[in-house]
Amino acid sequence: MKIEKIDLHGISVEEALKKVEANIKWCIENNVDVIDINHGKGHHSSQNFSVIKKEVRHRLKNDRSLQEADYKVVFGESELPVALTYDQGHTLVVAKGKVNNYIGGAKEQQKNHIIYSKEGKRIRKEQKARNADKRKRK
Repeated sequence: MKIEKIDLHGISVEEALKKVEANIKWCIENNVDVIDINHGKGHHSSQNFSVIKKEVRHRLKNDRSLQEADYKVVFGESELPVALTYDQGHTLVVAKGKVNNYIGGAKEQQKNHIIYSKEGKRIRKEQKARNADKRKRK
């Protein structure tokens, strides 16, 4: 899976939007599967929230070139498999059909599939219940 990263830390909103636009265009032309836009969470913003995140996400949602190229905008905090290793400081632009893929090498993808599958969730829930019972007995 081809992944490109765009870091927007330390630049203005206008610069960030220009950088995203230029990189998105290049990524579409070069068939990149996932574009990881790291805009940050806004901790260093004078307004105490990520202005860049808000503007970038708004622009991406309304970007016709992404829709025409069959790309989907996925927030880093979503629970889709492609976003599991990210948080609210990231926004992903993902090619059609790649949203349910795990990012990483074959071993990492297999591990994530086991962990986040319905069976994996059931096993973790049972393990938590057993651990809670052990703590109660002490």
